[in-house]
Amino acid sequence: MKKIFTNCLKFLKKNKVLVVVFIIFLFELVLRFYQLDQRNPFGYDQVDNAWAAKDILVNHNFPLVGMVAKGNSGIYIGPIYYYLISIFYYLTNLNPIASALFAGVTSIFTFWTLFYFVKKLINTETAVIAVIINTFCLSAIIFDRVQWPVDFIPSMSLIIFYLLYKVLTGDAKKLIWLALTIGFMFSIHFTAIFFPIIVLLSLPLFPRNKETLKYILLSLPLFLLCLAPNIIYQLNKKGAGQAFSVYLNENYHGFHLRRVIQLTHDALIQFNHYLGWSQGEYPKYFALPIFFILFLYKKITRNNLIFCYLVLLWFVVPWFVFATYKGEISDYYFSINRFIVLMVLAFIIFKVWNLKYLLAKIIVVIVLFLYCLNNFLLYLPAQGGGLAEKEKTISEKIKSGEVIKWQWGNPESYIYYYLMRQKGIRVY
Repeated sequence: MKKIFTNCLKFLKKNKVLVVVFIIFLFELVLRFYQLDQRNPFGYDQVDNAWAAKDILVNHNFPLVGMVAKGNSGIYIGPIYYYLISIFYYLTNLNPIASALFAGVTSIFTFWTLFYFVKKLINTETAVIAVIINTFCLSAIIFDRVQWPVDFIPSMSLIIFYLLYKVLTGDAKKLIWLALTIGFMFSIHFTAIFFPIIVLLSLPLFPRNKETLKYILLSLPLFLLCLAPNIIYQLNKKGAGQAFSVYLNENYHGFHLRRVIQLTHDALIQFNHYLGWSQGEYPKYFALPIFFILFLYKKITRNNLIFCYLVLLWFVVPWFVFATYKGEISDYYFSINRFIVLMVLAFIIFKVWNLKYLLAKIIVVIVLFLYCLNNFLLYLPAQGGGLAEKEKTISEKIKSGEVIKWQWGNPESYIYYYLMRQKGIRVY
């Protein structure tokens, strides 16, 4: 018994970081999976995905495109997300709880992606701080609880950041994975268009050798292969190109410095999610300059300058692109820099922790503890309007003999379809 205890202590001492991360991960599971049927929303986007899954699994219709990218733009994202969500609807026999389960599993992917790639890009301590903040932040919990393609943007964007950084610092083989990851993003959200622009702006920093050229030539067909379903669909659909052209003409107003200044708040809006909507309004304007100073202090190397350049691109590209767009802009359109924001904040906290003064470490521990506790307490109050409540309402309507007509995007119609299916009655 004593030997087992000794071995356990040795393991804990040797793997203390892993133990800490695992404890944080347990909180991640609780905060993302607790009361799935009560706290996770089941609204328009989730219903759209549910019908798409039903169409694949029941009607055996296999789509070439996914959700419409933006209103009547005529642009569609790729179909991969529909096929991913279909796996969960298959496992649950079309139960709408599949939506909440998929959101939870996506959050697990997000957690480990955040930890692993921040660790690879900066260091272990910064990665631990990043997952602590993201696990307990109320805004992050709500973000992860909503099942929709946007959930993948922050984590996949961080992966693309890492792969592009590795390419620029000499690892040309990563171009293959970079092409596939960016291609996958075109099945997630229309803001994937930012990544090719970022790559183009990074081209002057690409290593100039035969190996880089070889992997560029190999990666381009793979990227186009990811877009093949969309291309086939658009070629077969009459007027698709015209609808897209009309949409661009109606919503493009050119590049104006005044508009750029107006969008400064939106360009940095992801800081508000982690700093608090009101408290973070002014500090967010200083976060990036502070990060650059701390990151480059006494370490002005080519690799570090490349890193900072990429951080800058992750903010400037969506900022300037949307400055030419006169349509409606939502805060999640800037989600590609969500985890870059988190990495920036975590690194600043790490630099404070790394000071030689004990007081600095005490302040960091107290601030993080209060931050986590406050967000945890804000999350605890019961919430209504979830799937369980909707199912109860529809069940009562079915018992009273009420027939619910099919309506795209209406949660009631899908829940009605599912409950009637459970009774062996086909509707719609």
